[in-house]
Amino acid sequence: MRWFGLFLLACSSDPQPHPGADTAAAALPPGCGDGVVDADEVCDAGPANSDTIADACRSTCFPASCGDAVVDAGEGCDDGAGLGGDGCSSACALETGTLDTESNDTWEEATPVLTTDGAGQAHGSLADQDVDCWSVEVPACGAIEATELAPCGPALTLALHAPDGSLVASGAPGDDGCATLDPLTAPGARWVEGGTWSVCVSAVNKSDVDDYVLAISTPDPKAIGAPTSGSDTDADTIPDTCDADLDGDGMANDADNCPEVSNGPDTPAPALSSSGYIRHWLSAGPFTGGVTTAECRPSEQAFVGEDGPLAPAVADPAGDLVWTYALLSADSYDFTVPYGWATPSRESYTLVYLQSATARELTLSLGADDGVFAWWNGTQVLDVGSCQGVNADQFQASVAVNEGWNSLLVKVRDWGGGWGQAVRFLDAGVAVTDLVPSLSPDGAWTADQGDHDGDGLGDVCDPEP
Repeated sequence: MRWFGLFLLACSSDPQPHPGADTAAAALPPGCGDGVVDADEVCDAGPANSDTIADACRSTCFPASCGDAVVDAGEGCDDGAGLGGDGCSSACALETGTLDTESNDTWEEATPVLTTDGAGQAHGSLADQDVDCWSVEVPACGAIEATELAPCGPALTLALHAPDGSLVASGAPGDDGCATLDPLTAPGARWVEGGTWSVCVSAVNKSDVDDYVLAISTPDPKAIGAPTSGSDTDADTIPDTCDADLDGDGMANDADNCPEVSNGPDTPAPALSSSGYIRHWLSAGPFTGGVTTAECRPSEQAFVGEDGPLAPAVADPAGDLVWTYALLSADSYDFTVPYGWATPSRESYTLVYLQSATARELTLSLGADDGVFAWWNGTQVLDVGSCQGVNADQFQASVAVNEGWNSLLVKVRDWGGGWGQAVRFLDAGVAVTDLVPSLSPDGAWTADQGDHDGDGLGDVCDPEP
């Protein structure tokens, strides 16, 4: 009986559930998922940890975050890729605009950027020394602007390619670390030919770039105050290649009979230069074969009838030639420009009508290459036979200026080399600027669309009007 009792005692040592008693859950081992936030954990919700539920503590015992492939609070998307350019940025924001489409590593493969009113955004990422190229349609005489939007990561460089693929401009990071291609500072990005232009993006140090956003636009260069590139006849900051009114006279090129010489409705009335020099002339020449008493002294031959009353207008006969307009952009008149080379000796005539508000005594002051005759109101006042270049104010004569209209005729003989003149009036050594020049014997004159010979070329630019 004792042995049996011992046997029963041994068996009864194994705990048995009591009918109606609670059944305890199995205890979890210590670590992530035990519901206790340990030192190496940020969160631990135990069985509630989840890798698929928004905002849950993840199975790694770290909080939900961008890049875990679950769209949590404050996220617009989360594809788990951690890279931009695929519609979801590395910051888990939805990307609106044009997305990175490989292969777009060259200007020829550039991804077209969707634009509204000439502006759009491109989203991309760079890995393994990748290059992304984006294209945009640019109107003729337009501009291209490209700016990396903040926040900006590793330094980028921007390369602008023309429609033929040539590299014409580049952009680099500014003080804020964001790359910029600015048409105000990059001549190749403004006043461009029309067509498909490409901007290629690469990392400066060939580093990986998780994502970037590039804003691309095609602004009007004039609207943004872009400086000119190339020649600009009317100095209006619009290059001639893009200027519908080359001379700025208010007459469109295709309707202007002198598109490079101002003769339209906006042409200002003629005036002396700020230094008093005469820049508007009737001109006749070149004349050769004149007989002189000295090598450089003008001849006595009256080629244009200066030995009698003389009041010509444009296209009137000047001996065997005709009077033409000479509208200068400089204070001196270089006769080799309109006449080219003529065998020395050679002679030219210039004439201008000048209006004065008052009667007064002034000094006719000029430089000439070489000898010079001058007539004021039909009377000769200068006779210079020396040889020299054009030296301002070298030769002078006192003249009586009438109130109203007066006339000045100048004859210059050249013995070789340079050939020209510079003419103005002085009053007690001070340049006179209030005389009003005219190229008509009938009074005030302004360049217009006149075409005496009807050849379609306006008188102001016609060498034979």
